[in-house]
Amino acid sequence: MIPSVKSRPMRAARPPSSESLPASLAGAAVEAPDLAVLFSQAGRDEIELALCRRTPAPDVACALAASPLLPLDSFLVNDVRSDPECALSCAADSAGLHPVARAAVETDMRELLSMFLAALPGRSVRLRMECIADDACRRFHQDRTGWRLLVTYRGPGTHWLAPESGTTGQVRTWDVLLLRGLRLGQTPRILHKSPPMPPGAPPRLLFVLDAAEAA
Repeated sequence: MIPSVKSRPMRAARPPSSESLPASLAGAAVEAPDLAVLFSQAGRDEIELALCRRTPAPDVACALAASPLLPLDSFLVNDVRSDPECALSCAADSAGLHPVARAAVETDMRELLSMFLAALPGRSVRLRMECIADDACRRFHQDRTGWRLLVTYRGPGTHWLAPESGTTGQVRTWDVLLLRGLRLGQTPRILHKSPPMPPGAPPRLLFVLDAAEAA
């Protein structure tokens, strides 16, 4: 098990704002004030979406914007528990980040993975890092996974939709999004999709953790 990171100097949680989740989603979606509260939602049957808003430090944001990013399709480790440090280092290397951005992203991934593993013990966890230059998953959907964690380190964030009310929203760069997947056996109230990417836009950098359903 990788050690938890006790401090987070690279970024700070943002308080709820005008972009907060609507009251109509109460009981299915939670906006968490910090990562500890976010991960406490994993495993709750009624929760489908949990969100923690964050802001990167200015130097990290500048370094991410300046990073050329490698045109990889996807860096994938099917069960990160066997060698998490290698998986994190290779994932950070795979995108071709500026050194300042690489250090910050690897530190952040390490903390998120540690908390994800602690919140969902005994489950295999798949790690994925992607540089995305197109619309990727263009339709609203729910993934065939257990719990899924998404962080967009560069570029526009994930869109979500509550089909019953037609309410939509979008998370922002560096926000942490936790989503319930189809394998947890529940009719979805909240769907999501990738944001549209205009032609010629710089690629997004997306980090994903997927936990298998409980045995």
